[in-house]
Amino acid sequence: MELDLKDRKLLYWLDQNSRASNKEIGRKIGLTEQAVGYRIKHLQENCVIKHFIPFMNTLRLGYTHYKVFIKLHNTSEETEEKIIKYLSLHSNIRWVVSMSGKYDISFSVLALSEKEFMEMYQKIEKKFGEYIIEKNVSIPVDSLGFTRTYLLNKKKSKELEYKIVKQIEKIDEIDKKILKAISQDARKNIVDIAEEIRTSVSVVKYRLKRLIERKVIESFTLELDLEKLGYEYYSVFFYTHNVNKEVDNALVQFAQSHPGILYLIRAIGSYDLQLEFEVKNHQELDAMLKEFRKQFSANVRDFEVLRVIKEYKYNFYPFEV
Repeated sequence: MELDLKDRKLLYWLDQNSRASNKEIGRKIGLTEQAVGYRIKHLQENCVIKHFIPFMNTLRLGYTHYKVFIKLHNTSEETEEKIIKYLSLHSNIRWVVSMSGKYDISFSVLALSEKEFMEMYQKIEKKFGEYIIEKNVSIPVDSLGFTRTYLLNKKKSKELEYKIVKQIEKIDEIDKKILKAISQDARKNIVDIAEEIRTSVSVVKYRLKRLIERKVIESFTLELDLEKLGYEYYSVFFYTHNVNKEVDNALVQFAQSHPGILYLIRAIGSYDLQLEFEVKNHQELDAMLKEFRKQFSANVRDFEVLRVIKEYKYNFYPFEV
């Protein structure tokens, strides 16, 4: 879909804060409140905007994030669809994608303990194990996220930090219901949330403010259909060594200076570092990787490139309440 400058500005500011009012966004891009509403509706109807997403730090709620990659064999298209549907409906899985490269499917599991994760994965393996020839599990321990400044060719700064914390935030049933209510619609009106969870507007307003202050909700962003924007999504995994504080700072600076990098993730597993890219094509990705490998030649032993083909689930709070 061809977007004009106003549409790109709109997506840029929604990515910064998708809960901002039409009036507030309109002032930033030079449109009336009604024009902003019309354009948002148009982008949703054309599936450019899939969902408005609250970026939640579930690590603050005591969950560990397990990222699983599986390679399939002896499967049919129908079988792969069954696997993806099962994973997408799972109440502890927040992200499901199909991929090309070494692995065929990736999904993210939120679990309160290693035992809980193992039990969940064992159920998956019991049901579909005959089709899984290889798996890889990693635990992201620190993730820096960046807004989509490439939409306007703007310089970016560090935006979000998603990492394991010592202090776990306790939330009650009302908080959980609010998180669930906005998990796929961050722009949902407070009145509608209150009606949905059967409480008062003042309670929702106060609780939402507290969830933000406690950084359970880090920001409000959006899920895009990148194909309709002419972009592709790649996850690149690096096997590193001799990374000290100076090198670590340089890695962050590199990510900040390249608009196509959306996340920089440090992880425990078979790889140490992951960069996630939204770029126009593989040539653009290749140019950035060459620059990266040249700058960090003393620290990168090997790397693996996976392309995300289709995203089936993206929900920071998938739990049943």
